[in-house]
Amino acid sequence: MKGICRRLGIDDFKHIEIESKKRVLPEDAQELKDYLAGRKQIRHSKKRTFFDQFLDTPDMALLKSGASLRLRYKGDGSKVYLQYKGPGFHKDGLLYRSEFSSQRLERVILEESHHSVVHFTDTTVRDILATQAPAAMTLALRRHLGRAVLSRISKGPILCLYQKEKFILDLGAAFLEPSVDRLFAFHISRSGVHSLSTFWEYENEIKSEEGDLKSKLENISELLKFDRSVAARFDLHPERLDKYRRCASCFVALERRGR
Repeated sequence: MKGICRRLGIDDFKHIEIESKKRVLPEDAQELKDYLAGRKQIRHSKKRTFFDQFLDTPDMALLKSGASLRLRYKGDGSKVYLQYKGPGFHKDGLLYRSEFSSQRLERVILEESHHSVVHFTDTTVRDILATQAPAAMTLALRRHLGRAVLSRISKGPILCLYQKEKFILDLGAAFLEPSVDRLFAFHISRSGVHSLSTFWEYENEIKSEEGDLKSKLENISELLKFDRSVAARFDLHPERLDKYRRCASCFVALERRGR
């Protein structure tokens, strides 16, 4: 367990996320949700809609590093949280990475500037990290990115709207949380807001009480077994990109073609 923490550059195993990600064909999405809802021992958890604003430097340093920092807006948009996921690694088809979240933020307001780029009116990312982010999150950000990169985070050009349907399978000391997600990704450019893509994903994360890593690791075989049973019925393809890179990939590709 200490080896995983060292590899992810964090101190506390409670911040380790382990999940699988698959691409879902749009025509299979509803049938997949019905299949999960109808399986024995699985219960429907919740259906949520929210959106994320991915933060980065002007030269997209976080995107290039494999990390992601986002503001998550819940409810009517007034409940805002800062979330960070560090660079991860893949093993046996699963993604291991660190994850952190703040409490509800204060004094975070969105506005659209004359350049159609989202700015922060009453506070800055540096202020949020200094005053409202958990110490473990700030430490991880500094380790992974460095103070110079953190000081340059000033843009939020990628927006992503989620429609997430979650399910739960109790394993005793741990539990699986498969979900079917529909995502609407947008890029805010100088010429306006442009849709990047809409797509469906299947995710399956293994969780435990208080983030106990030992229980997660002991039940990885159950996660892989569950995913095999789902893949036997549906045309699912492994997705190695996290949501930030999946949302931004079209935008980055367009930039490269224009050079």
